[in-house]
Amino acid sequence: MDKFEISVIGTINKDTIIFPNGKKTESFGGILYNILALSYLGGEDVKIYPVCNLGYDVYNQVTSRLKNCDNVDLRGVKKVNCKNNHAFLLINQKNQKEEILTNRVPPLSFSQIKPFLKAEVILVNFISGFDLSLVTLKKIRKNTDALIFMDIHSLTLGVGDSGKRFFKAPKNWREWIKQADIVQMSLPELKELAKRNLKSYQEIKEFGEYILSLGPKTVLITLGEKGSLLILGDKVRRFVRQRRICLWQKGSKVQRFKDATGCGDVFSAGFLVCYRHTKNLIKSVNFANYVAAQKCKISGVEAMKKLFSRIAIPV
Repeated sequence: MDKFEISVIGTINKDTIIFPNGKKTESFGGILYNILALSYLGGEDVKIYPVCNLGYDVYNQVTSRLKNCDNVDLRGVKKVNCKNNHAFLLINQKNQKEEILTNRVPPLSFSQIKPFLKAEVILVNFISGFDLSLVTLKKIRKNTDALIFMDIHSLTLGVGDSGKRFFKAPKNWREWIKQADIVQMSLPELKELAKRNLKSYQEIKEFGEYILSLGPKTVLITLGEKGSLLILGDKVRRFVRQRRICLWQKGSKVQRFKDATGCGDVFSAGFLVCYRHTKNLIKSVNFANYVAAQKCKISGVEAMKKLFSRIAIPV
């Protein structure tokens, strides 16, 4: 099998995670979770091309860490003349998160992304929500045959004058989603797009099917400890010989839970690496659930190598 080439587009944040007891974790996050999970899970079978702008204040720290990953190509990482995005993540007793964002690197231009469009998969992860423009995304879609995997994430968030994030999906969110082959989002993000609560499984399923009608072939909805929903379009169902449109895959119980930050990013990495090896959607979603749950045992990215390098991809 040839190397799995994947371009990862988005933003690497500086993260300050503040727990209910006042303890802090100072680390980096955003697409760094994607990159490192892909690197450690995929090993020598993958080649990863991060495409992002990094503030001058963190550039050396982040690139030094990534230079230790032989399967990561840093040509798409650009040092910019401003301070890097810094996310303050305040976690409460119910593991709910409040985010305050300071600083803002400029959005990526199409010329920065263009050299990396020949990858097999292009993973677009909206970490800030303004990582790239819709015009740029449409140019990506027009100029590549790659599978576009989109994590909606912070595209559903606005930012106030104080930097506090709040749910606010753009009015033209459907145009963004139309550019993707696979769309991933959490249940709260799905509810923000729907502008209603979506209390029942049936309501979630129906709105997921509406997302499919906009153009994507597959929708992944992460449900935390409850697992995830895999919603399949007609062509995908015929290909994988599945009659059901919506498949619920149970989550994995976490022993010694610590922090859920980055779990969605690890989920997408696990799904893509597993599917490349197995071509089995069910195995891939179950593996994604498993590795996302494992991420909950650590906070930040520092222990990811030890955690993920010993996890084998199912066959």
